[in-house]
Amino acid sequence: MRLIKGKISNQTGIELISIHIPKTGGRSFHEVLKQVYGKTLDQRFEKHHFFPKSDKQETAAVDLPEGISGIHGHLHISQVLHIINTDNPRVITWVRDPVDRVISNYYYFMKRIREGDTTAKQKGKALFSLLDYASQPRRQNRMTAILSGIELIDFFFIGIMENFASDLKILSRKMDWPELNEAPHINNSSSFKQHNDCTTQYSDIDEAMRMEVARLNNNDILLYAEVKKLRGIE
Repeated sequence: MRLIKGKISNQTGIELISIHIPKTGGRSFHEVLKQVYGKTLDQRFEKHHFFPKSDKQETAAVDLPEGISGIHGHLHISQVLHIINTDNPRVITWVRDPVDRVISNYYYFMKRIREGDTTAKQKGKALFSLLDYASQPRRQNRMTAILSGIELIDFFFIGIMENFASDLKILSRKMDWPELNEAPHINNSSSFKQHNDCTTQYSDIDEAMRMEVARLNNNDILLYAEVKKLRGIE
């Protein structure tokens, strides 16, 4: 048995899997999970933490250390499907308006390039515009790709990042979590978004650009609409 914030669990496997889609408030949610699970939360977060020796990170399966109750990280459903099928954990994720998510990811990527936190190949994209970035096939429909493997209705909870505070309260009640400290707002690129030397300035993003980003991410647009429908949100 494991004691988690005053509650005893008889379950012997993984109790919760939180899939962190980039730029959907995952670092803030990570702080929440640390309050609840403490040392029984897997300490890994980034893909390379889970798969340090793999050159096929998006197809590898997660191996778990002993004594872990919860997982939260930049993972695909396919990488934890063996755990879902074995332990039947509660699977959680957060989604975001797809256009805003891509825009946020663009500036985060550009910030990392300028900080030297990228590969040599990625550094060659320093002058990419927003649409250059969004036009790369691997940057398109990321939410759909990451969540592929189980039906949306089979998730225990899918939060809407735009409603983070209120959705966190709903989730806490559903999980029967103890009273939590206020979740910190962690955004590693919000200041950079407004003050940078990028080819596309945030203030220059117009409706035509947003429509093109939406077109390139049509599957994510449909997924986001379906999540809102399942949640009863207009």
